[in-house]
Amino acid sequence: MREGAQYLVHSPKNKDIVISLREIAAGKVSIKRKQSQDQEEKGRIEMATSQREKVAAENTKASTRKTPLKKSAPKNSGKKLASKEATVRTPGIKKEYLKTRNVCKVTFRLPKIAATDAKSVYIVGDFNDWNIYANPMKKQKNGNYTITLELEPGKEYQSRYLIDESKWENDWNADKYVKSPYGDTDNSVIMV
Repeated sequence: MREGAQYLVHSPKNKDIVISLREIAAGKVSIKRKQSQDQEEKGRIEMATSQREKVAAENTKASTRKTPLKKSAPKNSGKKLASKEATVRTPGIKKEYLKTRNVCKVTFRLPKIAATDAKSVYIVGDFNDWNIYANPMKKQKNGNYTITLELEPGKEYQSRYLIDESKWENDWNADKYVKSPYGDTDNSVIMV
């Protein structure tokens, strides 16, 4: 039984496996339909993988350009920029460790190709108790979605992106991935 799917037979107080068997027995689900769904899912995964590889290649090209890591304060502004201990950049995630506070400002970026025609994107994870509405991401002019969060250093945070309140997506540039306790999926992990 896939998470969020509706039961095809009425079977109160039974476990998912029992309900699934009853659906098969009642002729509501066929093996061929399941195999077809598996093939479609495999095709979507292969397409997403090729898109991820394309974005990673583009990001690698962009990260090899010579660009300054810090911007200097405008002349005669009289203001100093906050001093930062270190800035770590990966193609999709930027981590800024603040010297003045025990905080890491993490900027998450979901590329346009992952959220084509999306109306909304939220980042959901350990840092917001998996509240799907806590952290909406902002759409940039180039179509990417971004958000900057202040996270406590020395921890690992699991997260995923929720696109249009219906589609889950991992961060393509996460530090690692771990199995989710819900379903047959992985969660993105960022190490701060």
